[in-house]
Formats: sequence, C-alpha cells, structure tokens
Amino acid sequence: MHFILAKILLKVNRPAHVFRLVAKERLLYNETRTDFFQSKRKIKKVACMRQFIAIFAAFLLMPVLIKGIPLVTKKKPGFGPVLLITGVCLALIAGLPADTALRSFTSIFTTAKTVQIIVAIILVGVLGNLLKQYGFLDKIVAALETLIPSKKAILMVLPAVMGILTVPGGAYLSAPFVDKIGGDLELSEPRKVVVNLSFRHMALFVMPFTTNMLFIPTVVPEINIYHLIALNVGFILCMHTAAYFIYLHGAKSVRVQTCGSKKKAVLDLLLYLSPIYMVVFFNAVFHLPMYLSVALCILLMLLLCWKQRKTFLRNVWKGISFSTLFMLIGVYFIQNLIQNLDQVMSGVVWLFQNSSGFGVLLVISSASLLFGLTTGLSLVPIGIILPLVATLPMAPTLKLLYTFFVFIWSFLGYYYSPLHLCQLLTIKYMGCATWPVYKEHLKLIPWLFVCSYLLFYLYQWILL
Repeated sequence: MHFILAKILLKVNRPAHVFRLVAKERLLYNETRTDFFQSKRKIKKVACMRQFIAIFAAFLLMPVLIKGIPLVTKKKPGFGPVLLITGVCLALIAGLPADTALRSFTSIFTTAKTVQIIVAIILVGVLGNLLKQYGFLDKIVAALETLIPSKKAILMVLPAVMGILTVPGGAYLSAPFVDKIGGDLELSEPRKVVVNLSFRHMALFVMPFTTNMLFIPTVVPEINIYHLIALNVGFILCMHTAAYFIYLHGAKSVRVQTCGSKKKAVLDLLLYLSPIYMVVFFNAVFHLPMYLSVALCILLMLLLCWKQRKTFLRNVWKGISFSTLFMLIGVYFIQNLIQNLDQVMSGVVWLFQNSSGFGVLLVISSASLLFGLTTGLSLVPIGIILPLVATLPMAPTLKLLYTFFVFIWSFLGYYYSPLHLCQLLTIKYMGCATWPVYKEHLKLIPWLFVCSYLLFYLYQWILL
C-alpha cells in the first residue's frame, strides 16, 4: 500500500523537465507517423498517376501502330496484333511485374467461361458466312420488298435485318442495297453512308449472341442480359426515330411495285431467318450455353442446305475468322491487365464513391468515348470500364443501369471512330470522302448524347 502511494506521489511530483521530454517524444512520434502516412499516400498517388498515364498512352498509341506498322512491314496489321502490342506497352508503362502480365495472357486460355465466349463468337462468324454463301440474305431481302411497299421503310429495315449478322465490316453486305434504294430516293452519297450505319447496328443492342452481349456476363455475372436488352430498346427507338427525321423524312417518296404472295414472303422470312432466331430460342428457353446454341443452328443450316451439303464443310472453314480470334485474345489480354492495375481500380472506385451521379456519368462517357474513338472497337471500352463498374459496391439494379450507360457510350465511341470498319467499307463502296460523312454525323450526335443521359435518369426514376 505504501509502495503504491509512493508511486502516485512520484508521478504527481515528477519534475517539469520530465513532462517536457515526454511531450517532445510524443510530438516526434506523431510527426514521424504523419510523415509515414503522407509518404505512403504520395507513393500511391504516383503509382495511380502512372497507371492512368499507362492506359491513356497505350491507347493513344493504337492509331500510331495502325498507321505506322504498314510503313515498316508493307502489310496492314489486324486489330489482334495491335491490341496485343498495346497490352504489352500498357504493362511496361504501368510497371506491372512480368509474371502478372504473363498470367493476364495465359488466363485467357485457362478460364472456361472466357474460352466458351470466344468459341461462341467464332461460331457466330461461321453462321454469318453460311447465310451469305447459301443465299439466305438475298431471299430475306426479297421477302422484305414484298411485304414493305415504302422504299424509305425498306431502307430502315434492310440494314437492321442484315445487321443481325454481327460480323466485322458487316455493313458492306447492305451497302449495295442502300446505294440502289438511296439512289431512287435521290440521297447524296454521304447520306447513304450514314443511313446504312444508323439503321444497321440494332442487333448490337438486342441480340444476346453479339460479341458485346456475350462479353458482359463474364465481367458482371449478376446482370441479366435480357434486362439489359430491354433497356437498350429505348435507346434504339430514340436513335432510329432521330435518324429517320434527320436523314429520310425530307427525301423523295417512292413506293415499291410489290409482286408475289405476301403469305409466301412471311413464310420465307420465317424459314430463312430461322438459323438466327433459333439461337435466341435455344439460349433463352433451354438455357443452353451460347456456343452450343450457335452450333445447333449451324447444324440446322446443314439440314436447310442438304442438297448443297458437299460444299458445307468448306464454307464452315471459310467462316472461321482468325483475325476475330486474335482480336478477342487482345481484348481479353487488355481487360486482364486493367484488372491488375490496383491503383487505377482504387482511384476509379474512389472517384465513383466521391462523385455525384452526374459526375460518374461524365467519367464513364468521356472514357468510353475516348477508348472507342481511338480503337474503332466497342468491346475495348467495355472491357476497360465495365470491370471498374463491376467493383463498385452498389445494388444489382443500379449496376444494371451503369452497365447500360457504359454499353451506350462504348457504342458511340466505336460508331463515330474513324477506324470503324463498317464506316470505312461503306465509304469505300459509295466512293465518297470521309469529311462529308462526318458533317452528316454531326446532325445526329447531339441527339444521341442527350438521349443517353435522359434515358439513364428516366430508367433510374422507374426502377429505383
């Protein structure tokens, strides 16, 4: 008891210089601790800036590679090799370890879901080639001309129907028809180009077996792809309505001299479109994986073309696009690298969490537009931005809305890109310059930009 009392008295009567020494030590400790955390934050900030710079530098390099490689090799590079080189540059500039970059590449072939998606996309290309080779497209067009008397209406429907074949540069298939019918309506060559492009891309938004639609569940598995398609319908209606009033409403009216039975035309449509809509049927009703659904429809094509079965395997082989395969490998490689940029992920999550709803939308739209314009691919901005959105702590319905917004702006970046393959091929066919086409584009751009924001807030008001 006396000992404890003595200790208390000693503490009470401790000399002043002892208190000053303790206070000084505490102050020094706090300053050291503060310096440590400030230094740590500074290192993280530098790493974050480096990784953001790596993303922008790598993708700004893409147009240089596309233009520069032919000067050296005398051969135009495919998007696949360019994306792979871009991925390597991204890893080097960001300072990713070599084993991380290698793992990002090898995981493409070791992840079952990714392999299934790649196989499905390749098989879709095979199906598209078979439809073309066996004349199904021509028969679909003939049936439409029988059913639709207005050439303006045909000009809207035809590219959309042929756009169901979501193959790279597929607008080249509908360009001859648009050129002919557009000539009857006295449309200028640049306007024919934008009409072909404006009405062609509906399938990207509503078909569950397009490349982008197949890709999304691998990144955001909680998203129901058919819910996303339902939201996309609103944007397609806005886009097609605006395109009609801007490009076709004031054109000369010409009616088609229809011949043949309308009943037969409907039956022809049902028959020759069956390899396409049966993909949706197998996937939605029987819940078969997409690659199996497409494979079954290729077998359906064999039955429909049984009299020409001797050429079937040769046409299947012709439909296998190795350039598409390399492009997909490049896209998945970049996506895996982006997911390993931990500081970028943290920075974007912080930005999303500390921004208003409108601020987040601005970030998404700006980044999607940049990556889409510089690559001419909608899958690249989706592959970069969607994994960032997927990490955000939010309800599934809100995540669906953000996925919709990413999807729309990735499309807009790709759609208006000077590297957009459909545009390049259509311009080549129509024989016009690029600048007049962009003057026509400028009439539609403001409407699409505004509609994307209005639809987001409208859907948010309805669903949340």
